[in-house]
Amino acid sequence: MDANGLNFWMLNTAADWLPAGGSDVLYHCAQNGRLQLRSVRLGKAPVEDFAAASALVETAPMTRDAFGNYARWDAAAHNVVAGGSIPGEAVIYAPPAGQTVSDLAMGYDGVLYLAVGGTLVLVDRRNRWPNFTLAAADFSFWRLLALPAGGVLALDRTTPQIGIVAGLPLQVEPAEALASGILRSCQANPDPPQIVRRHALAATEAFIAFTAMAAGRICLLSWGAAAATNKSAFVRVFDQTTGLSNPWTLTETAFPYAIAWLGERRFAILATGLKEALIYDLEGAPATVVPAGDTYVLAGTNAGPFVHGVDATPYYSRGSSIFPLLPLSLNSFAPSGTTTAPNLIDSGSAQTTWHRLFLEAILPPRCGILVSLAVSDDAADFAAGATSPVTWYPHAFGAVAADALPAGTPAGVWLSTPSEVPFARPLLDDAPIADRQGLFMALVQRADVAVRNLTGRYLGIQVRLDGDRRNTPEIAALRVYASRFSYVGHYLPELYRENRFGSDADRAGPSTHRDFFERFVNLFEAQMTRIEDGVANAYLLTRPESAPDDALDWLGSWIGIDAAGYPPDRRRARLQAAPELHRRRGTVDGIVKALDIATDGLCARGAVLVVENFRLRHIFATILGADLAIANDPLLPGYSGSSNSFVGDTLFLGDPRNPDVLALFATAMELPGEQAEVQQFLDTLAYRITVFIHNQVEAVDVSLVQRIVEYEKPAHVAATFQLAAQPFMIGLASLLGVDTYLAPEPPPDPIVVDVSQVGRYGLVQHLPSLDPRWDNGAANVV
Repeated sequence: MDANGLNFWMLNTAADWLPAGGSDVLYHCAQNGRLQLRSVRLGKAPVEDFAAASALVETAPMTRDAFGNYARWDAAAHNVVAGGSIPGEAVIYAPPAGQTVSDLAMGYDGVLYLAVGGTLVLVDRRNRWPNFTLAAADFSFWRLLALPAGGVLALDRTTPQIGIVAGLPLQVEPAEALASGILRSCQANPDPPQIVRRHALAATEAFIAFTAMAAGRICLLSWGAAAATNKSAFVRVFDQTTGLSNPWTLTETAFPYAIAWLGERRFAILATGLKEALIYDLEGAPATVVPAGDTYVLAGTNAGPFVHGVDATPYYSRGSSIFPLLPLSLNSFAPSGTTTAPNLIDSGSAQTTWHRLFLEAILPPRCGILVSLAVSDDAADFAAGATSPVTWYPHAFGAVAADALPAGTPAGVWLSTPSEVPFARPLLDDAPIADRQGLFMALVQRADVAVRNLTGRYLGIQVRLDGDRRNTPEIAALRVYASRFSYVGHYLPELYRENRFGSDADRAGPSTHRDFFERFVNLFEAQMTRIEDGVANAYLLTRPESAPDDALDWLGSWIGIDAAGYPPDRRRARLQAAPELHRRRGTVDGIVKALDIATDGLCARGAVLVVENFRLRHIFATILGADLAIANDPLLPGYSGSSNSFVGDTLFLGDPRNPDVLALFATAMELPGEQAEVQQFLDTLAYRITVFIHNQVEAVDVSLVQRIVEYEKPAHVAATFQLAAQPFMIGLASLLGVDTYLAPEPPPDPIVVDVSQVGRYGLVQHLPSLDPRWDNGAANVV
């Protein structure tokens, strides 16, 4: 609400713009929240062939490794061949007689997974163990998908289900005869290959393909029952927590045979009869979805399925060749697109005079936006076939087709301010460009009538986007203000006010003199209202959550906070947390809180640890912390003991009555000379804190951590900064969570000739290449 009590309604979501199931010419981009024209397809709707699509579904996809080599199932020769290093192909696997390979996927763990006759075969490309076959009586392996954490996700179409396979066979090593009496594991391999989790799928659909999404989710492609006659295709999202979602129904395709994830809730579909991939967006709840419009051209029609890979770019196959799926650099957009009327805006009063229309939009040259408004006191008038249909009145922004517009159609103007809402961040979030990009405004009015006020309870909005086929206008937000605060009606004598009403006000033709005067005075009202709004909402400048970015340092100076060392996006959080930080000032909790705010949670993620040195007054041979009974110590598991060791205040292994240990570390000792040494030792740990920083923290954050600690700690406390440079190693670096940390094992780097130093970082290894000839063909890697 502004200073004059004007309300506004905002439309900036997909549901406001598009009908259920989407539009074939308009697209709501989820990435930037804007309405725009779709890219048009290169050809007409595909004429799909069910038999050809079914044959492609049965085709085993190819797979690709991190080095660009490939492997494929050669049905004619009845074996799996690999290539890519040098011309020709090499046989890398031959299935048992009578069995065929339905899928093969190169895993992130260096294992080639093959679905062979309903079983899963693991072929190690490092030759650590012989081929291993996993068979399950109630699971038939048909389609595979490599998992980044190792293992594969498998699809069983016989009994619709998916299963997660994890584990590896034991590495073959020289035989070792263990002497009797040596303690050994009852199970030689604690993590053998096995199906660790299963999830049932809908039996009413035929699942034919799947692809990995973000955050561990899976997108599945399926055909409906009796697909040859019903011609229906669906996608579902599977999450291990929430299970299988409801289906999205795909349009413009009847028999898709492959799917690949593009990121940002977008996926690509391959169908017969097309020289391009269809791109869809899963924004919103499950419903009917239409292609997003982006153009991804293929090398030809009826390409093979998507290739399994370990990188983000999808590849597809044609015969024994593979190609990356890339978008066309120059799209061709639809020339025009119109929304359907959204849910009506109800002002609650039949006396509402709709005032101003604001757009946050991008208008490239030769592009325009036409916003049509209609009002009525009866919501039924907006329905199709209504007895008294509403009349739509256009408002033009940019270059719109003017041939069908009535005379006197209002034209929107560009404003230099990013937003008319005081101190608000614009939803467009792009720098304003005069007449092209930013905020546009038009006075709401009826064109070519005597009295141009638009008055009524319900407001309907229709939007038409016009492009030049190479560019598209974009709308980030649309706001409508009501009811109009009339300067003429409030501040001028009655003789200046409009005196025509009813049918006289609705007659076609030029406007009355009083109506023109009303709109003329509104020019001044627009400027005065903007100033009044700024004054009325000036209090927002003194609130951390609403102050502009440029005012944050000024606001911090009011309470003695200098956030100049913080990144710009975290200064606001620092001001909002000022009361809590003031209460905790000088404590370890306060320092940790300040560090988390400034570094986006480095302490919460365990990358930075603040330790008071008095907790380190103990023997460091096997120490994990100090007093294990301290409940709030993040390093400590609790107090425990055994017959030959004490874990707690003393925390050492061996005889607790050893006089050497007691003399050096017991605070209650009264032996001459030793008490002074103990006291000196304890004094070195008083009024000091140590900040451990994992070596993976960026240098800019390390400097920021140092500045914040120096600012937040008490003046009499000394701070020391130490880098934790290695992961946890028993016997070498065992202060778990302090000078060492737990981390995923990084993949070993291969030795590079003239670059690597043997014994440091590099590792001589057998690389997991699909093509066995690749090691000889790569000159610099061994």
